[in-house]
Amino acid sequence: MHFQIIQPSPSLAPYIRHFWVLETTLSDGIVKERVVPTGNIEMMFHYRKPFLSISPSGNSEAQSLSMISGISHSWFDVSTTGESGALAVTFLPGAAACFFNLPMMELEDKSLHLGDLFTHEANLIEEQMAEAPSTAERVRIVEDFLIQRLRPVPAHDIRLVQHGVQLIKKQKGQIRASELSEKLCVTPRTLERKFATFVGNTPKKFINIVRFHEVMTSLTSAKPGKLAQHALENGYFDQAHFIRDFKTYSGYTPKELLAGHFCPDLSQDIGHL
Repeated sequence: MHFQIIQPSPSLAPYIRHFWVLETTLSDGIVKERVVPTGNIEMMFHYRKPFLSISPSGNSEAQSLSMISGISHSWFDVSTTGESGALAVTFLPGAAACFFNLPMMELEDKSLHLGDLFTHEANLIEEQMAEAPSTAERVRIVEDFLIQRLRPVPAHDIRLVQHGVQLIKKQKGQIRASELSEKLCVTPRTLERKFATFVGNTPKKFINIVRFHEVMTSLTSAKPGKLAQHALENGYFDQAHFIRDFKTYSGYTPKELLAGHFCPDLSQDIGHL
């Protein structure tokens, strides 16, 4: 299996966190990954056999050759089915709205075939990606596609949501949505509307995802038998809420996560596969 992170060109760096590439061969067998919510909006292209997406209920379906995925609030599994190859774009918070003419909240818990938004262009880029001889060429194809569709939104809106996201991450998700609106000097309703349009989530839901990631990242440092204390230190008022969030977002309880040695099959960087 080959996994690679690629930085965007300078012209797209203000909008894209990174590209990632995942390839498998027949010798790798079936590769299965657990994917948890990341707070990212992603666009992905399959140039070989698409992955299977498996829901918590066990239902599976092949992913589209090209797709745009919004912020999710639950885990799911993905599985390769032979020779697979995918290239994805992970957008910075608020930045995907500069390329797609729709409120990002419409993508919440969804993955749309790119053809639903760009019928002719999607068919063309799918063909180009399948025929491209290298990863560098595929990145160029995707960057050209994005540059042609770049329509910057009002700068003050992007500054507002990006500042909001920075505050949430600085506080490690331990901030209320009402506090956030006060710090940003806007009404709670205005902040919720801006987050829905540009980030793709309400401030409260985004805060919860950030807090989950912070807790999960620091979980291995928790002392045995001290999970309740760890929960309190990370903004949870009781252990039951702490465990429920973990089960919702990752499919594991905190103890199961620790017993699995931080679950090497659990993917945070990949986001929406």
